[in-house]
Amino acid sequence: MRNGFKIGQLFLFTLSLVSMFGITIVIAQEGLLDGKVFVGQYSEKHKSAVKADELRFLDGEFHSIGYGEKGFNKGAYIARAEEDKIYFDVETVSPKHGKINWSGIVHADSIEVTYHWSKKGWLNDTEKDYSFSGTLKK
Repeated sequence: MRNGFKIGQLFLFTLSLVSMFGITIVIAQEGLLDGKVFVGQYSEKHKSAVKADELRFLDGEFHSIGYGEKGFNKGAYIARAEEDKIYFDVETVSPKHGKINWSGIVHADSIEVTYHWSKKGWLNDTEKDYSFSGTLKK
């Protein structure tokens, strides 16, 4: 009986902290972006050249069409909703070209993504940062 009382006290204490400090508890939601397709352009950090790409979310997976053509696989994405934005993270891998860690924000019909491409090499490693900006495909 005493343990039940302590658990109740802990719950009330946690609830009071959440209400006092406005702490938001965020839970990742499966398939939150499924069915959405974004078209836009990406560029390497500090470079002006841009290239077109299409980002797709389907069945819990993220797929970049442009990087898919370069051998990068689809990756399972993790998404969470906060207010009117959806935040997501995903890793895609190419056996030949390394891996890309993507992090993005979807707001209404637009998407902003930053991603880091890395490849371990025999003589040296490659690290590059990119950004993608796009809109929902109609």
